[in-house]
Amino acid sequence: MTANETTTAPAPAPVTGPGVQVVAALLRRGDHIVLVQEQRDGQVMWSIPGGGVERGELLTEALVREVKEETGLNLTAVGPLAYLVNTTTDRYPSTVVLTFDCGEWDGEIAVHDPDGKVTGAVLLPLDEAKAVLASSTATRPEIEPVLDYLDSLTAGRVWSYRDDQPID
Repeated sequence: MTANETTTAPAPAPVTGPGVQVVAALLRRGDHIVLVQEQRDGQVMWSIPGGGVERGELLTEALVREVKEETGLNLTAVGPLAYLVNTTTDRYPSTVVLTFDCGEWDGEIAVHDPDGKVTGAVLLPLDEAKAVLASSTATRPEIEPVLDYLDSLTAGRVWSYRDDQPID
């Protein structure tokens, strides 16, 4: 190689295979909302209930299952789509999170998480829940959209993040 020659690294190969589908529920009752406490990567954090859609499962089926596992509550109707978050990270490439605004549920709060990550669930007044979420160590894509939605209740927004940084 001469002094004037440069080498260019080849472009990374595109990630193949399916992305990750996740559902989440804003469990609202009047001016109260359900939050879950999780142990993740050695940290305790607060978020809304939700989790991965299993192979062969419909989004609504996954939402009902995740709500039951993480809160013990029975989702009696899946509410409208509140917002969608699209993220990509090395750990979870091409993830789509669909969050539904759900007001129809019954039962008593009791965590039955088979993964053992969710350690608690509570029904909090909205202002208190927003303060807890704002101070949570959960990822930016988990917190920003839910706080924005709770402030405006404007449905249909799509949030995009690459490595937890917003894409406008």
